[in-house]
Amino acid sequence: MNYIIKILLIFSAIFSVSKTVLSEELIIWSRGGWSDWMVEGFNKKMTDEGKDIVALNNLIGHADFQVKFTAALASGERVDVANIDLINVPYYAEIGALEDMTDFLKSKDYYDKLLKGMLALGTNNGRHFAAPNAADVSGYVVNKNLIPNPPTNWAEMTELCKQFAADGKILIAWPGNNYGGQIFTVMPVAWANGGSWTSFDGSKAELNHPKTIEMYEHYQNMINIGCVPKNVSSWGWGDKQDGFLAGDIGMIGTGNFMINVVKDHLDKVDPHFMAFMSKDGSTKSAFIGGDLIAIPATTGNKEAALEYIEYVLSYEGQVEVYTKNGGIPVRSDLFEGNPYLTDQHMVFANAVNEPAASAPFTYVYQELMDPWLVFNQRIWNGEDVKTVADEQTAAMQKIIDSGY
Repeated sequence: MNYIIKILLIFSAIFSVSKTVLSEELIIWSRGGWSDWMVEGFNKKMTDEGKDIVALNNLIGHADFQVKFTAALASGERVDVANIDLINVPYYAEIGALEDMTDFLKSKDYYDKLLKGMLALGTNNGRHFAAPNAADVSGYVVNKNLIPNPPTNWAEMTELCKQFAADGKILIAWPGNNYGGQIFTVMPVAWANGGSWTSFDGSKAELNHPKTIEMYEHYQNMINIGCVPKNVSSWGWGDKQDGFLAGDIGMIGTGNFMINVVKDHLDKVDPHFMAFMSKDGSTKSAFIGGDLIAIPATTGNKEAALEYIEYVLSYEGQVEVYTKNGGIPVRSDLFEGNPYLTDQHMVFANAVNEPAASAPFTYVYQELMDPWLVFNQRIWNGEDVKTVADEQTAAMQKIIDSGY
């Protein structure tokens, strides 16, 4: 499949460029509505500078983006700039679907300030094919109305669990039926503990890492104590978030976007944000997610695309557009003195620099989601953690080795 797409990209790129090179329209593909603000800001800048470039935002949505983007690449449909879920970028870079941006990025004085955990997923064989764009960073949110003193390690969490169970209350819940939610809000706890999901280069499945197993046994123990919903294996993202916002759950894993969401629920929730923690609490972690921005091989206007990306990464784009609307900058030099970053935002901004914070690098992320979900579902339904980890690690390794 990769070979077929590579061949199609060669011909479609040539056709696309020859057909549209004179056009000053810039076709942007995006997953999130925040991109409307960025396009609006860019177009205003172009008008103010007297430049005849108009960006058009094609909002695909999170659920359909990968399928539609892959189809667009194969058919040669023109896409000038793509805001891609960073976890899928290694695949597109590997098959030659993205333009090399290395020289452009290295020419910028903020190059060394781009969030390294995000930049790494847009890098292939030492070359950059995508840049950080919009950060989604995970962590815990605690309702201090229910937990005045948030836990600082697993032992304290377990004691709280016993107290909540005795009172028939829910301390914590997670989206057991949502593979994306699991890797975003559960796996980072294992990373904080020294555990692993795959090796750094994505070549080896490591679900059965002893420290990952230890973390899952901790969560399974809380189920057994009784402070977790009995049917948590069937819970989706909305179930645990809605329960938390209603004031019925003590703490959940979430992301920096919750800072804005919870503002409408302060009658029920007194929010406290904190990073995921290791067993002894000494190490913190997060999933560094979000979008990378790239120029597809089917672009019809690479120079204008680079101008758009330059705006996105500029102070104006990252501070006056993205951070002003609730985001976290993808440049560390824009943390200090940023008028829109609150203490709550800084919990997530600081988490991206934690050594244990990560996002898995793999060319087959989507294909690994089936065994990953099976892994979680079986554990949340009470099966032995090590047995399940060994079996699903083997299943993941088979997929990785196949290169599918």
